[in-house]
Amino acid sequence: MKRLALSALVALGLLAAAPSAWAHTELIGSDPAEGATLAQPPSRLTLTFSQPVPAESATVTVTAPDGTGWTVGELSVSGATLTAPVTPGASPAGQYVVSWQVESLDGDFVSGKTTFSLATAAPPAVGTTTAPSVTSEPPAITSSVTPTETITLVATAPPTIQSGQPAEGDGFPVWGWVVGALVVVAAGVAVALRLRGRSG
Repeated sequence: MKRLALSALVALGLLAAAPSAWAHTELIGSDPAEGATLAQPPSRLTLTFSQPVPAESATVTVTAPDGTGWTVGELSVSGATLTAPVTPGASPAGQYVVSWQVESLDGDFVSGKTTFSLATAAPPAVGTTTAPSVTSEPPAITSSVTPTETITLVATAPPTIQSGQPAEGDGFPVWGWVVGALVVVAAGVAVALRLRGRSG
């Protein structure tokens, strides 16, 4: 009789423990906490579940009020605590939504959301900033101009080209050469006539 009672108690205990063993994983805590309002964007998110979860099958996303998403780094797990490093992009003030999905011990995937808010807008994190444009005016150019000097051009006559014919009064006159030539010709003719007469 006692053995039957003991067996019944064990069976009831197993039946009571079975639902909790096969229950799906639930989110039991987060950092930032659900509904928290922050002054600055967080650099990491922490999600704590009711059961251990594998990091390789987990996903986490962060959506800003304007619909843009933050960059989420490699997830890490310590027991039932999932840590996600994040790099905030443009961070306007307002509510942010953290969406997560993890795998339960029974192999089913469970997903959910948690929210937090930023009180004021924050600039993008280091590494995503845009360098401000630098506008510089060109330096003024100063030049000293000296008065223009007046240049006087003196026109000179072209050089006289000397011809081969000597000018009158320079050297032996031309007519002298002509007279001399006639004298030589006449003398030659006279000599020729004289020689012809002798031969006749």
